[in-house]
Amino acid sequence: MEKVQVRFPPEDLRKIEKEVEEGKYPNKSEAIRDKVRKSYILESIVHMREATEGLDEEGELKKLEKTREKKYEKYKEDSS
Repeated sequence: MEKVQVRFPPEDLRKIEKEVEEGKYPNKSEAIRDKVRKSYILESIVHMREATEGLDEEGELKKLEKTREKKYEKYKEDSS
């Protein structure tokens, strides 16, 4: 992995440190990496929703909705 320097607002850093203290993450670096990964998942969901607006083909919408549901469930599991 490549090392980068990042600055956070104090409130964001306190939230990350709290999650580490609570044992949700082993350290701040892992917490930040996980949040970056989750942001990519959420971004994908937004793009999928935008791509499906106005589609009439029910079969295609059902496939996309199942994909969205899977990604959302993964996000919820990772968040807990």
